[in-house]
Amino acid sequence: MPVYEYKALNKRGRKVGGIITADGPAGARFKLSQGSVFPTELKEVREKKKIASESLSFRIPAFSRVNPLEATTALRQLATLVSAGLPLLDCLTGLVDQIEGSHLKRIFIQIREKVVEGNSLSQAVSTHPGVFSPIHVNMIRAGETGGALDVILKRLADFSEGRMKLRKKIETALAYPLFLLLISTVIVIFLMSFVMPKVISVFEGMKLALPWSTRALILMTHFMEQFWWLVALAMVGVVGALYAWVKTEAGGLLWDRMRLRIPLFGKLHHKAAIARFSRTLSILLKSGIPLVDSLEIARLSMGNRIMEDAVKETARLVGEGQDFATPIKKTGRFPPLVVQLIRAGEQSGELEDMLAKSAEVYEEDVEMSLATLTALIEPAIILTMGVVVGFMVMAILLPIFDMTGAVR
Repeated sequence: MPVYEYKALNKRGRKVGGIITADGPAGARFKLSQGSVFPTELKEVREKKKIASESLSFRIPAFSRVNPLEATTALRQLATLVSAGLPLLDCLTGLVDQIEGSHLKRIFIQIREKVVEGNSLSQAVSTHPGVFSPIHVNMIRAGETGGALDVILKRLADFSEGRMKLRKKIETALAYPLFLLLISTVIVIFLMSFVMPKVISVFEGMKLALPWSTRALILMTHFMEQFWWLVALAMVGVVGALYAWVKTEAGGLLWDRMRLRIPLFGKLHHKAAIARFSRTLSILLKSGIPLVDSLEIARLSMGNRIMEDAVKETARLVGEGQDFATPIKKTGRFPPLVVQLIRAGEQSGELEDMLAKSAEVYEEDVEMSLATLTALIEPAIILTMGVVVGFMVMAILLPIFDMTGAVR
């Protein structure tokens, strides 16, 4: 729905301004007149340049994404306004005035208009699945039903911040090893394509019995000199093909299964999925959402379809009357510690607290595993780079030693 910026006069003759959404200029003027506001100037917020950039953003999703930190901050601000006892519509109006990002501002303007039309806040946010996940929608609905919307919004903000912190730690820990691997690959390709041909040309005119390492280096150098662009294109093509394959149903399932079995990385991915699931399920249960519904929502946060299918089967069995601990143990995807905490939580009536403890344990375990993994990857990359460079040096030095021995 288009967004319009207006300047107007209220019924007291004072100048006012703001933003409103409507189907067109006539609809915007009609909405304003219903509130005894008479526009003197009305223009659409999106200018021609912005329209071009937005049309591109539909093709490239990264340009249309809202910063998760901005969305979390907006939820915390909304929780503060709601806890002050203000009507929801006034809270949304105040929030819109505080938001600086144009895309997020437009989203909350549309949410406010949905509320004005008689929709609940959960129904309004559900129209923006790219910003608000099913977790947000169901927790807000639970808060509206239980009359604790401000508490739920604060929990949502805390939950989102916790997930962002864990993701940031993983990205930060893996950033340097990946950067080191990328730089090492670029250096090797550069040496083989542009430096080594000049060095190898010295041996080509000599009638010497070259060692196998030197002959192999000459062949690889000639290939890289002539076809380095083909190697780069093949690497890009392989990455693109793998990405497209992973997006398919069969490819995605196989990739998720492989991610759980990859040495070192598989255990890290498994622990991170369990930590996300435990934390999400805990916050959903604390918000008053039934267990079966919470399981269906929380499984979507795991990021692995094999794990999600295991939770889906568990939710089905729980819906048929079984307890929670037994079917989740039968899946074989959850370690004994998680199963024991779940069983203890069911018996004591504190399931959400036990799940929170499980999340804390595995979040700390993920951090420790990241530190260990980083400590192993960095020297492995450096050692591999040393072996490659050492092979090149020896391939060059061995013929030189043979020549100096022949001269003597």
